Amino acid sequence: MRVGNHKIPSRGDQVEQRQSGIRRIGYVWYSDQLQVLVKWRDGKSSSLRIGRDQFSIRTAADEDSRSLNESPETHRRAQLAWTGSP
Repeated sequence: MRVGNHKIPSRGDQVEQRQSGIRRIGYVWYSDQLQVLVKWRDGKSSSLRIGRDQFSIRTAADEDSRSLNESPETHRRAQLAWTGSP
């Protein structure tokens, strides 16, 4: 779905936000035409406003390059944060 020039991510999509030189990656928990609720890999969550906050929806190619740079343990911890189960 799109709002103006902005694509709205779906639940489960991975998003990336870069702010002041810091990159954070998370999963979409909820989205509508106004906001996107994201569960970040560090365990925190926040709401991003469509059209105000800058973020990108990560693609499969982004995921492949991330997998090459992160250990399996890092990936497992990210999945645990997302699902909430061991």
